[in-house]
Amino acid sequence: MKKRRSFGGKLWLWFLLFSAVIFLVLWLLQTVFLQSFYNDMAIRNVERAVDKMTAHAADADFYAVIDEVAVSNSLLVFVTDENGNVLYSADEYRRLYNGTEQADDGADNPYHASDVLNWEKGALRNLPYSYPTLVRKLDEAGTDRVGFVTADETAYVTGVRLENGKTLSVSLPLGTVGGTVGILRMQLVWVSVLSLVLGFVLAWIISKRFAKPVAQIAASAKEIAGGNFHPELPKGFCAELDALSDTLGETAKRLEKAQNAQREFLANVSHDLRTPLTMIKGYAETVKEISWSDGEAREKDLEIIMREADRLTALVNEILEFSAMQADRSAKAYERIDLGRAVRDVVEQFAPFCEQNGYTIETEIADGVSTRADEAQIKRVLYNFIDNAINHTDESKKIKVSLTATGGRTRFAVTDYGKGIAEEDVPYIWDRYYTARNRKNKAVVSGLGLSIAKEILTAHRANFGVDTRPACTFWFEL
Repeated sequence: MKKRRSFGGKLWLWFLLFSAVIFLVLWLLQTVFLQSFYNDMAIRNVERAVDKMTAHAADADFYAVIDEVAVSNSLLVFVTDENGNVLYSADEYRRLYNGTEQADDGADNPYHASDVLNWEKGALRNLPYSYPTLVRKLDEAGTDRVGFVTADETAYVTGVRLENGKTLSVSLPLGTVGGTVGILRMQLVWVSVLSLVLGFVLAWIISKRFAKPVAQIAASAKEIAGGNFHPELPKGFCAELDALSDTLGETAKRLEKAQNAQREFLANVSHDLRTPLTMIKGYAETVKEISWSDGEAREKDLEIIMREADRLTALVNEILEFSAMQADRSAKAYERIDLGRAVRDVVEQFAPFCEQNGYTIETEIADGVSTRADEAQIKRVLYNFIDNAINHTDESKKIKVSLTATGGRTRFAVTDYGKGIAEEDVPYIWDRYYTARNRKNKAVVSGLGLSIAKEILTAHRANFGVDTRPACTFWFEL
């Protein structure tokens, strides 16, 4: 079987994978895709700059606006007439000349002279090599504005035909980010190495920190599985693990309760089985050796044997019935039954017992109450509830049975007047093998009666429960 990684190991690997993905995305964005991002943003900036310049084409400060936009956006701008003569130019260094004829040292400024390269005064550069392509595209497009990337992809050029016959040409280099990419790549190498080392250490610390309480909880669970129902459960790391610890602690309590109840059940059942078996064997030997020839004594002894055998059969049948109900929880089709008649039938079953032992069953049964259910199973629930009440009532030997119907719901309730149920026992009374310690009746009780009732009522999707004050009342609603 393949050995699985620990929680801490998986957390460490996932953290490293996350770090690696982040660095990979960062490398792609800062190197591979940086040029395309730069080009897209630069083109948008150029178009916005052209919009601003053309908006002032008819203003007196048109050239001042060109200077401002060219400097702030690192643009090369030319204004030409219809014959291609340069009327004005500007670039990002335009303000260095400040429109003067003198250099800083007092010498003539050759870039501002009218006879240099046959430029007009105010022109700082020759027209770029892309200018003929711009003019051709404007002519071919039949529009007043075009924009394109040069064939060698080193610049973006935009041209606009102005109303006065002038042409506005704006260019921006696109290859200037190359040097920046080299610098970023070198920085990313160092940042990546240092960050991966730091990420490795942090991942190890975090995995250890997170794995420790999980490992402690796992160890506590093993202790519970080994029979120690009071392990030390870690708390304080996070709300989810605290909730898991609480759940595990509650599970341990229930397991301990169930184990104790099962041991008590086995002890009770062993005792209850041993008694009728001993009686059967003893009276069988008596019949064989002593009373076989005495007809009256023989019949009396055989009657005792049969009675004890019936007790033994009833106990075994109850255990088998509960096991069968646990195994078969499939949905069943129910028929409409007269619940009032079913309650009366069950109460009548107890009449001989009550008459012989002085018990009284008070009834309050509404007429015409019906519901969809399995009649035999519901009668078993009624029987178990009433039998449970008889076993736990006080010296008055009185119990009360009621059946009411309100708001589309049918409610059956059985009340005894005994000492009630201790609050700490209430959550467990429906568990199998549970028997209360204060029952008065000495009949065979397996502790499965209420568990069988719970299985039946759950299958019927009924509400059920017990009220312990002022008297103890078991009830269910259909």
